[in-house]
Amino acid sequence: MTRHRFPIPEAFMADRAIRVTVIGAGGTGSLFLSDLGRLDAALRAQRHPGMQVTVYDPDTFSPANFGRQLTTAGDAGFNKAVMTVGRINNFYGLDWLAVPEPLNPTRHRLMADLVIVCVDKGEFRYKLGEHYHDEQTEALWMDFGNGAALGQIVVGHLGKPRTGLRLPNVFDLYGAELLAGDDDDLPSCSLQEALTRQKWAINLNMATAGATLLSTLLFDGELSEHGALIRLNPLQVSPLMIDTDAWAGFGYENAD
Repeated sequence: MTRHRFPIPEAFMADRAIRVTVIGAGGTGSLFLSDLGRLDAALRAQRHPGMQVTVYDPDTFSPANFGRQLTTAGDAGFNKAVMTVGRINNFYGLDWLAVPEPLNPTRHRLMADLVIVCVDKGEFRYKLGEHYHDEQTEALWMDFGNGAALGQIVVGHLGKPRTGLRLPNVFDLYGAELLAGDDDDLPSCSLQEALTRQKWAINLNMATAGATLLSTLLFDGELSEHGALIRLNPLQVSPLMIDTDAWAGFGYENAD
């Protein structure tokens, strides 16, 4: 067993805002963005420049989202990124950006310190990991993926850092498994139908666990785990340790 601690990246401590790109403002994304707003406020209270966040999502809210996502009944038909970011900007006095368009992982150059992916589309996550796998970048990738009652969060490097320990990302650990399950990604017509297909609490637990990881990195200055496996009924949150043996269990051997 070889466990490590991962120190906070230099870019997170620079004399500028942390550049954050969020992809997906739906179930987990809208809830996590609310947490991100509170984290930004906490950072600024400690005289940190905070975060400059850009959110991509081409989808619109539907009546079925009300009660599960950070939305009101009147948001139906309006873009998820625009409405969620606008609400956070108004509440905290921020100037975060909303892009009501999809992000193409192979054509769009990500100029971010932290990339947060909150989409269940495995194909997108696979293409993102494949595209940046051999690129030199210091950026971190926080990935959220969940099904009806379980999910995982993985914080890893988007590509290859110049020096230091490289944290494997969700593509490194899951690979082609990310492509499984996309066929069931159909919209629900009502909240009642949505709740028969996905547990109400799964997105909330995912967002809270992700915010816990990020706040630990920001305020404690290091991580001893870089993800979590979450299950409902019974509720279990199992940390993904920064451990070469744990990584080997996923088939990831190159921990350089």
